[in-house]
Parts: sequence; C-alpha cells; structure tokens
Amino acid sequence: MSKSDEPSIKEQAVDPVTMPRGKGSVHARVDKVSSANGAPALPAGATGFRFQHKRDKSAHGHVSRDSVAKDSKEKSADQETAAGVAALKLPATAQTQIVNAILEDQDAPVAALAVELLQSNLRWPGRLRLDTQPVAEAPASDSQVRLVYGDDNFGRLILEGGVRSPRTAEQLQAAGVWLASILALAGRQANLRRQADTDELSGAYNRRYFMEKIPQLLDKARRERFCVTLLIFDIDNFKQYNDQFGHAAGDAIIREVIGLLRHCTRAKDMVARIGGDEFAVVFWDNQKPRSPDSEHPRSVLAIAQRFRRAVADHPWNTDGGPIAGRLSISGGLATFPWDAQDLNRLLEVADGELIRAKDMGKNAIVLAGPGMPIDDLTLHESPSTPSED
Repeated sequence: MSKSDEPSIKEQAVDPVTMPRGKGSVHARVDKVSSANGAPALPAGATGFRFQHKRDKSAHGHVSRDSVAKDSKEKSADQETAAGVAALKLPATAQTQIVNAILEDQDAPVAALAVELLQSNLRWPGRLRLDTQPVAEAPASDSQVRLVYGDDNFGRLILEGGVRSPRTAEQLQAAGVWLASILALAGRQANLRRQADTDELSGAYNRRYFMEKIPQLLDKARRERFCVTLLIFDIDNFKQYNDQFGHAAGDAIIREVIGLLRHCTRAKDMVARIGGDEFAVVFWDNQKPRSPDSEHPRSVLAIAQRFRRAVADHPWNTDGGPIAGRLSISGGLATFPWDAQDLNRLLEVADGELIRAKDMGKNAIVLAGPGMPIDDLTLHESPSTPSED
C-alpha cells in the first residue's frame, strides 16, 4: 500500500539508532526534556542527538589514529549543530512538534513541516524554500545554505529575495545546520521503522505489522463504508520442496513468490508474510458499499487467480538449478463487511476457504460466498509435484 492510501498509524516512539560509519560506530539517543506543557522537547544541541563513540582499538589496545580523527570530526559537527540550534531560538513547542512528527510517522513530510516551522517561528525577509537536489559544493550566494550532515546530503535551503543583513545570513546558516540534522534523524527513524515492520526474508510486511494495521483499516472501512477483502494463501507441498531441494531453495521460492505477487497486485494492496509459507494480501477499495454481488470481491478474485496462474506457469529456478515439476498455491478469500466484522473472524473465514481449496486438490483460490455456485468462485487445476529424482 502506498503511504498516501494507508490509514494513519501511531507507531510506538523508540530511540533512533545510528548507522555505523567506517571503523567507528555512533549511537544516537533522544533525550527527554520537559517543556511548558510537559511534552518531550528537543534538547539543546544536535536537535536531540548526543553522540557516544566506541573507538576502535589496535591489537595493543591503543586508540587508532583514524578513530581519533573521526571522533574529532564528528565532535566538531555536533558542536556546530548545537551552536546552530542555540542561534535559531526556535520555541520549545516547535521543536517538540518536529520530534513528534519524526517519532509518530505523521502523514505530513518531515522536511516540509520543518521548513514551515522555520518560516512561521522566525523572522525572514522572504520565503524559505527547500531544494532536495544534492549539492556538491557550498553555494556561492549567501541566500542559500547547503544541507549536509555527516555523509548525508539533503540539498539546500534557499531564502527567496536574498539576505539583507548579517544577522539574517547568520540565522540562515543556523537554520541549515538544524534542518540537516532533523532530516538525518528522520531518515534513521524511518529506516528503523522499516526494519521493525518488514519480514527480512521476503521483504513483505511481517505478522506484527499486519495484526496492528488491519484493525485500523477495518475501522476506516466501517466509517467510510468501503469493502476490504483478505486473501490467505500458502505454497502447496512446500515442506516437500524444502526437504528435497534444501532450505536455501525454500527461501528462494518464498522471495520469488512475493516478487510475482507484487506484479499482480495493486499499489495499495498490502502484502504480508504471517507464517513460514503462509501469506496474507489485503485488498481494499475506498468506494461506497454495493450489494453483496458487487464487483469488489469478484475483481479481487480475478487478481488472485491471475497471481495463482503466474505461480503455476513460472519457470522455477533456485541457486542449485531448476526445480523439477511446478509450484502452486492455494488460498481463501473473505470480505468485510459481508463475511466478517473484525480481523479475527476474517482470518477464520479466509482460512476455512483455504482448507476447502486444499480439499479440492490444491492449486485453487476459493472465495467465501454461501449459496453461490462453486464453479463461479474457483478456478482449479491439478498441480504437478516435484520429481522424486
């Protein structure tokens, strides 16, 4: 699902961790500072960054020259950031707002919000504008400032209309230092969030994210009156493939299945790995409700069948060579609000249809719908099994 289509999620605030740089490693933490309203405010210095260094040591236990140079360089950058923040004199409420936006993953882009806060809380003779195209060298004009933090290059901050006083020039430089550190913090937090939400093997969302996200989507669907359909599927005879070809081949199959699925589904459909070889796909259409025989579940079934055929027709290969025989999947579909009113029940119904697909001989997708002809709800073929060679 794209960010613009997803319902808002409040992520639990966690301390951002920095990425390792060279031989040394840097650990960043956000200190809690009391503001007038009791909310965490941005601390003085480094916009919430305080760097702690683990220096590399040689075999004799001495600190290496490279490590000392890196420590000195990063300490200077930290001091520059602290000085920039002090020079800006942004209100505590503005600093708190930007930190909360980073930690809570708000819909508004952090960069746009940060520039807006700079514009509205400080006096400028013109309009501030962010150019995100990386700049190799410092701009010649004093009305522009390059946004660099460590190895990260975020473009430049431009004051339209030009700088009219030394004080404004100094303030623009301080704003650039502050903005670059904010963007670096936002990038690291986003990377941390992706790692927490994503299954490492397949690249799909993980079960924890799925179980947290879908109830929120169902609440949104209930308020705005649109349909949500859940597909639960697994890979037929997956254990047999694992045993015959090895776990490395099994991992390759899972990654390839997710790749095929992404080609068949839509941008806002959500793909998650909820078990070993069990996956969930959530389809939703933000439209007014229709009758139970509406196009939504039928169109989802068509997408699911296209994916099923793509798996069955795919020339499967692993690092060790081609897999003898074909792969297939079996799945069940259930739709909110007709088949279930909450996630647990939706999972039960979809899983029941998955079992029915297995009982039919596998390589089938079954849509829940009592009283509807089975031929209209499934498309079934007998799958090939791996050879015994």
